[in-house]
Amino acid sequence: MTNKQTRVAVIGAGTMGAGIAGVFVRAGFDVALYSRGQATLETARTLLCDVANKVRFSTDIEECLDGAEIVSENIAENADLKRDLFALVESKVSATCLLTTNTSSVPISSIASSMRQPHRLVGLHWFNPPAVMPLVEIVRGKATSESVVEKAQALCNGLGKESIEVKNEIPGFVINRLQYAMLREALHLVEEGIASIQDVDRAVETTLAPRWSSAGPLRLMDMAGLDTVAKVSAVLMPALSRSEGVSPIIEKLVSSGALGTKAQRGFYNWSDEEISIAKMDRDETVKLLTERRKS
Repeated sequence: MTNKQTRVAVIGAGTMGAGIAGVFVRAGFDVALYSRGQATLETARTLLCDVANKVRFSTDIEECLDGAEIVSENIAENADLKRDLFALVESKVSATCLLTTNTSSVPISSIASSMRQPHRLVGLHWFNPPAVMPLVEIVRGKATSESVVEKAQALCNGLGKESIEVKNEIPGFVINRLQYAMLREALHLVEEGIASIQDVDRAVETTLAPRWSSAGPLRLMDMAGLDTVAKVSAVLMPALSRSEGVSPIIEKLVSSGALGTKAQRGFYNWSDEEISIAKMDRDETVKLLTERRKS
């Protein structure tokens, strides 16, 4: 899976697909990138400016899949589209080709239900930006074989990525479940007037994030003392938000077109320069912490 001549078909050339294609190219793989639209491919070509000459861009999916030993699917989060795609892909690649989906919400078993051999499909859930984020979630479907999981693990290792295994299908997998549990409470604190948007962010940026960069939550509980954790849990767990559905704040912002940096307004107002600086700071911080972890 790390042979420099290994051919990779990346299906979907949006932000994630283009980014993942770049990771494979920079690791020495032979990469074809597919999109239905030429305009999307041209945007991807711009995003991959430093390695674009090493990528084969195509609007012909069969051409993209020709000779592929790895498939990375990154199309829209639509179960029907993904099922139809993998029914086609399975018929166009070799029996040993590793089939991966970058879904963040559709169950792997649902996508694989149209396949003759559903054990061949595994989730490889990347994070944005793929070139910077150090970890990939390997997600099992109900039928995913052990050998396919092992191939996915070897691939991640060959790409220089850490991986965690999601052993059972569950919405949001591991990282998004942890993230959205915290987002729910952050929104609750703002909605109830307990803290401002800025102060909630500052609480994470100055205290929780630095702490979590050194150790995960379970390791930190050991360090705090589980007897203390038990006492605090008895007080806090019943008081935490248990709201369901989309936060009223999010609904109001979205309905007004305040979609975040893509619209230059969300919880904050954003200039082009502020967006550029924020993304650069995010990427440099992740790189620094990743290097520190490796040392």
